[in-house]
Amino acid sequence: MFRKVAIAFAATAMLAACGGTKTVYVVSTDAPDTTVKKSPETTEAPTPTLPPWTPEDEFIFDVENSYGLVYLPDSDLFETGYLVCSTLRGGASASDIVLVLATLDQPELAVAITTSAVLNLCPDQLWKFEGLS
Repeated sequence: MFRKVAIAFAATAMLAACGGTKTVYVVSTDAPDTTVKKSPETTEAPTPTLPPWTPEDEFIFDVENSYGLVYLPDSDLFETGYLVCSTLRGGASASDIVLVLATLDQPELAVAITTSAVLNLCPDQLWKFEGLS
């Protein structure tokens, strides 16, 4: 029996010496890197949004653009613009409006308000001014 153990031991030693296979276990104390690395995300800056442009905003813009700086409160301009619209919707013609404008102290401002009102606040009445020159 001793002879069998010696032969087995000698065979194992010869295999190891001749380059036989050998299993090597490596024990590491370092923990594996389990963090997930994300690529940097590129985001665009949010585009600033403006509040919607209303017909009233366009009305004021057109009055000031065609007449110049108006030293009246916007509420007075709106009141006058809506008065023009209600007069036209009430049955007045473009000629009636033009006759009234001609008698005012500041006809240029009145024309600017009337034109802007018809274009922005009551465009349904624009047809009454077609053909006027």
